[in-house]
Amino acid sequence: MTERGYVERIANLHIHTTASDGTATVPEIAQAAREAGVDVLIISDHNVYRPDQEGWYAGVLALVGQELNSPERPHENHLLVFGAREDLAPHAGQLQEVIDVARDAGGMPIIAHPIEHSGAWAKEPEINWVDRDVTGLHGIELWNYMSEFKSYIHTLLHGLLYAYVPRLAIRGPYPETLLLWDSLLTRGQYYGYGGSDAHASLYALGPFRRRVLSYRYLFSAVNTHLLLEQPWSGRCEQDGALVYDALATGRCFVAYDRAAPARGARFTARRGDLACTYGETLAGKGEVRLSVSLPARAEIRLIRNGQTVKEARGRELEFATQTPGIYRFEAWRRYAGHRVGWIFGNPIWVT
Repeated sequence: MTERGYVERIANLHIHTTASDGTATVPEIAQAAREAGVDVLIISDHNVYRPDQEGWYAGVLALVGQELNSPERPHENHLLVFGAREDLAPHAGQLQEVIDVARDAGGMPIIAHPIEHSGAWAKEPEINWVDRDVTGLHGIELWNYMSEFKSYIHTLLHGLLYAYVPRLAIRGPYPETLLLWDSLLTRGQYYGYGGSDAHASLYALGPFRRRVLSYRYLFSAVNTHLLLEQPWSGRCEQDGALVYDALATGRCFVAYDRAAPARGARFTARRGDLACTYGETLAGKGEVRLSVSLPARAEIRLIRNGQTVKEARGRELEFATQTPGIYRFEAWRRYAGHRVGWIFGNPIWVT
């Protein structure tokens, strides 16, 4: 496709409300999002679908999806579905069935937190993607903030420290999840998304009581930045369609916005007068120039088919090639005294 302008919006995905196991209502959550500078929320309560909650809330667009899981296997195979526009909970007992029904309904089935670890003191189950022979998935949750957070709660001291200063724990997507994504990409177009898994639960330990990972905090952390084809119209259905289009085509990137604001991060591939970006395909013959442009300095890695082909330090990376492949990039920064993942872009397919 030819190069075009997009409107960038910041979305926070995978949010729970009082309709399942969250601790706030949609209007309350939207207020926290507005304070954090988030433009779009996608609510995904467990086996609950409340389309009446969709709408504009003080400048924040709230859409409603679902997080589905089998009641008989509550700690396996959690599935996020966005854009299906119907209640899929009756099909949640079988992973392949609910994926198929979600697809037929026009939805995007995305495996939530495909690989999990849980620290000894977290007292939280590890909810992994077990049935990996299923087909029809649209993508995976590449980075789940709550899922990663609980993996570092090894002792009581860790629990107390990170409950008050969570930035000291967070590092980025699990290496195993990145490897899984690269493996999936060899089989087809599987897009990566970031989720907060927001619950804002209140925990108590003796005299200590703390609402760990508040909605406001999480909305300033791991987000999914969308490149929309048009500005907002102010109409929920029309603007929701813009959001779902960007998610469906992978025209988005995952960012840890606390490490540095990621708005403006761009990834392009050009061949002659043709250009494309996240989630798109560049066809034709001749040399291709891939470019990464970031709003702040970082360690940048350009990856083709799972292997690093170029590294750079700074705000820019350029790479010329005639080799087809699946190209994506990662950016890492120093934050809170350690190296953290910052931006993970969806791939460009060069054919």
